[in-house]
Amino acid sequence: MEITEPTLCVFYVSKILGLAPFSARRNSKGVLDIRRSIMFSVYSFSLCLIMVFLTYQGLLFDANSQVPVRPSFRMKSPTSKVVTALDVSVVVLACSTGVGCGLWGLRSTRELNSRLRKIDDSLHSFSNFKRDRIMAILMTALPFTVITSLLGLDISTWLRFAIGMRTPDDDTEINVQWYIPFYSLYFILTGLQMNFANTAFGLGRRFRRLNVMLRSTFLKVDNNKKETTGKPLITTVKVVSQHPLALHQSLSKFANESVQKEGSGKNKVVLLKLLEENHESLGKCMRLVSNSHGIAVLFILVSCLLHLVATAYFLFLELLSNKDSGMVWLQVLWIIFHSSRLILVVEPCHLATIESKKTIQIVCEIERKVHDPILAEEVKKFWQQLLVVDVEFSASGLCRVNRTLLTSFSSAICTYLVILIQFQNTNG
Repeated sequence: MEITEPTLCVFYVSKILGLAPFSARRNSKGVLDIRRSIMFSVYSFSLCLIMVFLTYQGLLFDANSQVPVRPSFRMKSPTSKVVTALDVSVVVLACSTGVGCGLWGLRSTRELNSRLRKIDDSLHSFSNFKRDRIMAILMTALPFTVITSLLGLDISTWLRFAIGMRTPDDDTEINVQWYIPFYSLYFILTGLQMNFANTAFGLGRRFRRLNVMLRSTFLKVDNNKKETTGKPLITTVKVVSQHPLALHQSLSKFANESVQKEGSGKNKVVLLKLLEENHESLGKCMRLVSNSHGIAVLFILVSCLLHLVATAYFLFLELLSNKDSGMVWLQVLWIIFHSSRLILVVEPCHLATIESKKTIQIVCEIERKVHDPILAEEVKKFWQQLLVVDVEFSASGLCRVNRTLLTSFSSAICTYLVILIQFQNTNG
């Protein structure tokens, strides 16, 4: 996971949810030093174990209850019991793998943030610390606000059913209370997706800044020669330095010298080499994230698929029964929420991949305009690197995480939904 100054709010929320058992403190150089926290490691493992145990206890209690709280569709037929069990199990697996990635991912987390820190130092003139922090706060606040409101609406709806079924001998509200641990796992699942999306957005943002720097340094020179204005050729964003000056921070200096001085081919070669190293490092960061969180991402995708199938199935049965319009709208809201969860995973990965592939177009354009033999040779090396390196997110190598998943999921949901409806008609 990304642990940088603008995204510390994401780190602290993940820490509370048991997804980031680390400590981040500044060392003497002002750099965040990431280490394992024994206390939070025990907390993460214990929290996950207790929540999983209570979730399955509640599932068994509701399945064996003589007066089910869900008389409309759940726990009524064998098909409904299987769908509900899968619905719960996939959330448990996703949360458990997310906590496991945090417990055993210290090395990859440190390597990832070390690379990101060097890249940020290189591209600091094109960074906007305030905007990045606002985006991180919004990414933290919005998902939890939505899931809290939706869970509150869901619990109140089931309590309304339970109160309507209450008898002198049965306390039907206890069925709903046993599902509270399961609902609590949704906060961990939402935090896991928020964490992954924040890291993917961060990588895409850095690819975009690298592309902007390439264009500003190597492509705008010829167009600006016709202009006699004395304005600088590079328009930079407000500089917000997070760390002491490092070697990689000389990129901006080289970029300014390259466009302001004549015969600055040597500086341009050095600048291009450093940008080439940054692009390669960003590609390694994407592979690190895919390898360290691939299993968790895979279970998140599976959970989105199964939840969409199960929720659509329950919505179909509720529409046939015509018993409660509030329940129909609740299922519609759950479908929208699970669809948003899927997009929250796929879209950041897709955008980061698109930005990484834009670099080769920029390099090809630079190659057509460069006449210096030494610089042309370096551009050719950069181009060859971009052709060889495949920069894309994957779920443990089993599938690529991009927009093609959305169409695949749509067809799979329709297929499984038809199968479930056929089983329901057979079993009653």
